[in-house]
Amino acid sequence: MHSQISFIILAKISFIGDLFLLPKCFIFHKLEKRRVICILVATTTRQQLFYLTGEYSRKELLEIRLREKFFCPTCHAPLLLKIGEINIPHFAHKTLSDCQHFSEPESSLHLHGKLLLYQFFHQLNFKAELEKYLSEIRQRADLLIDERYAVEFQCSPLPVSQLLQRSKGYQQLSISPIWLKGLKEPCLEGIGLLHLKVHEVAMMQYAGQLPYILLFCPLDNRFYYYSNLFYVSSSRWVGKTKSLSATKQIFPFALPKPLSKEEFKRVIGIFYHVKKQYIHSQLYAGNRVGNLYCRLCYELRLDVTNVPDLFGIPLLGAECFKQPAVLWQLQVVEAHMRGVSIRRLIYSGRLALNDTKKEQQAITLAEDYIALYLKYKNDTIDNSNILDICYDIYCKNVRKLRK
Repeated sequence: MHSQISFIILAKISFIGDLFLLPKCFIFHKLEKRRVICILVATTTRQQLFYLTGEYSRKELLEIRLREKFFCPTCHAPLLLKIGEINIPHFAHKTLSDCQHFSEPESSLHLHGKLLLYQFFHQLNFKAELEKYLSEIRQRADLLIDERYAVEFQCSPLPVSQLLQRSKGYQQLSISPIWLKGLKEPCLEGIGLLHLKVHEVAMMQYAGQLPYILLFCPLDNRFYYYSNLFYVSSSRWVGKTKSLSATKQIFPFALPKPLSKEEFKRVIGIFYHVKKQYIHSQLYAGNRVGNLYCRLCYELRLDVTNVPDLFGIPLLGAECFKQPAVLWQLQVVEAHMRGVSIRRLIYSGRLALNDTKKEQQAITLAEDYIALYLKYKNDTIDNSNILDICYDIYCKNVRKLRK
């Protein structure tokens, strides 16, 4: 039995010049639940590439369809030129295809995003090649820019191993991969708690300063940034969300700015709330004797219900630790008091890392934190000076990343 198609009422898409305009009520949806490969580039019977980039009106495309046949540039299977009233014009394989050179089944979100990104680069006078197949590595880039950058507009979950493999393939050809996460709708902007999946974290970009995740929303034709990311635990991060209209974006893409002190104050507030939640969960976890948090507080002679503000502070790069900030910071201080090195604590398995390749980063971060703790442990810490202390550390770390 054929998989059912999800029907959603959509408004029609209109044209202005070469551009598709997306109405505000437009809702992106999967074209079909089964694997349907839809593309924007085809080969003609004369072995010429034919691009659906908004150059032709629907009326012109209907006339072209009557006299021309189209084929997949990769698997050479026959293609249908679909010109409906809901989705943008696109090519689709006539039969369910095993064409392997597309990273994901197409959705209307993916098609629209690639088209708008193509128009963005084209308007900036870059050489943009849509759905470019690179035979040397058997990969197809959503967009190849000046033969130097491979732009991947990722709209569905992707195994991290596959993401890293694709990036490595581009790098073998001296092409820089740039991953953009696709957004179905605009994001709320500002400082807040973000829930990031593993493959989204793997999309982080490093451009000489703060790591960030770049996103693109076709609905409002805007780029979004998740930047100044502080690891909380598991899939939770605290960060800043900021958007930039495609009409104001540049390439190479604009870089996010560091946080102001007022913005960092909100980060501190969220971490304080998360810390209180964690402590509450530990107090009601059952056996306190076997509870690591309670044992660490006992060893350090701290009140389990109200540990000092120096524990549980946000630090850049703390994603190397699996534990939440308050727990790993208690661990490294307690280990220091017993004369146990951070390396030994890691090797014992008591201080768990998210990535063993980041062992040295974890050691440096832990040692820096211990130095900070020893410097201020006897001082009276309140809401005002904990902000000053943490923001000073943040600014120093940003300066280090910029070098």
